[in-house]
Amino acid sequence: MRTPEATELGLNTADPTVLVVDLNCAFASIEQQNDPDLRGKVLAIAAYATDAATIVSSSRQARDLGIKTGMKVFEAKAIFPAVIVREPNPPRYRDVSDKLIEILERHSPDVLRMSIDEASVDLIGTPSLAKLGPEGVARKIKEDIRREIGECVTASIGISTSIWMAKQASNLNKRDGLERIDHTNLFATFEKLELTDLSGIAEASARRLARGGIHTPVQFLRATTPRLRLAGMHDEHAKGWSMRLRGFEVGGFEHIRRKSYSHSHVMARATASQKDLEELLMRLADMVGRRLRAANRRGSIVKVGVVYRPIDGHFSRQAKQPQPVSTGDEIYQAALKLLAARDPRLTVGTLGVGLSGLVDGDGGQLDLFTEPARPKVARLEAAVDRLRDRFGEDAVQRSRLLGRARVVRDRIAFGNTGHPDEG
Repeated sequence: MRTPEATELGLNTADPTVLVVDLNCAFASIEQQNDPDLRGKVLAIAAYATDAATIVSSSRQARDLGIKTGMKVFEAKAIFPAVIVREPNPPRYRDVSDKLIEILERHSPDVLRMSIDEASVDLIGTPSLAKLGPEGVARKIKEDIRREIGECVTASIGISTSIWMAKQASNLNKRDGLERIDHTNLFATFEKLELTDLSGIAEASARRLARGGIHTPVQFLRATTPRLRLAGMHDEHAKGWSMRLRGFEVGGFEHIRRKSYSHSHVMARATASQKDLEELLMRLADMVGRRLRAANRRGSIVKVGVVYRPIDGHFSRQAKQPQPVSTGDEIYQAALKLLAARDPRLTVGTLGVGLSGLVDGDGGQLDLFTEPARPKVARLEAAVDRLRDRFGEDAVQRSRLLGRARVVRDRIAFGNTGHPDEG
């Protein structure tokens, strides 16, 4: 039954068929499932085992104390000194992510992995939808997660008419929730939210919308194209948001592309040693290249960033390459030239390498003289990637790094899902 608001605002009145499944406290809950001694404990998963490292996941017990994703380890210890800190185990999280996709594919062939801990499934035309309905499918998914992945791992599931709106529904209850947003309750749901609760609207976006007189999701929903122009939106962008806020699919999450890849390392001890920095830079460049190849992408702008310690000064340089690159050696050679501009008198506490200006792996103009060597290099890099996938990041190393202590960990990002925090 159409509500007055649905008619007035032109909401999508179709029956919901889209589910978004978001694992709660993903990395931490997976670790608690793997190690019974961690269950019920205040647990933080941090990028590295240093106080300056960033927390990438925290257990429900930690979150209840205010320890959240994005916080530094030393900040978490200030809140709860006995917090247990563990480094990530990416292969373990990938296995769980793959298992989640397998569970979802039992109900529909239309499954999209949105990030390592989040996926969507469209049930339209499936036997599962006809037999169970969307809520019934969601409950079955929860049961299968509990039985096949573990009782410590829960998921919030949102149901709606589009991926974006189903994601909003999944965000409503981050404790094993099951929520539905459709034309009958969309307006009432938006009345309870802040602008920054909407996926894709960060603080900067909210400030721009405020300049156009838009301060709430309901005002955003009602906003005309001229008002959105005042907030700095182009007409096409404004039209997309208008459709998205009304429950229509707009482009889908599969069209969201990363604009850059980067990898950084916070060192246990700051150093000014050129040799140590070069070796670390080599490892970081390899990691960035690996992630690029996994996404079948290349980039043309290499960037190096440094945080000096203990003075907290910053240094960064970037340079556009003649051709898009993706191999660790290409990234390393470009980054090494940029690193040469640092102040050698200062000790480095954090070193990072990034690549932007991305194109698809087969994109970019081929160079007449250097390109013939690429297939051989690409095959070599692909073979090394397969070995590392199976045996770990240190299974194959450059000769210069053999025998050196491992200092750069395999890391997983949550992916570009438009939300700053993990489920």
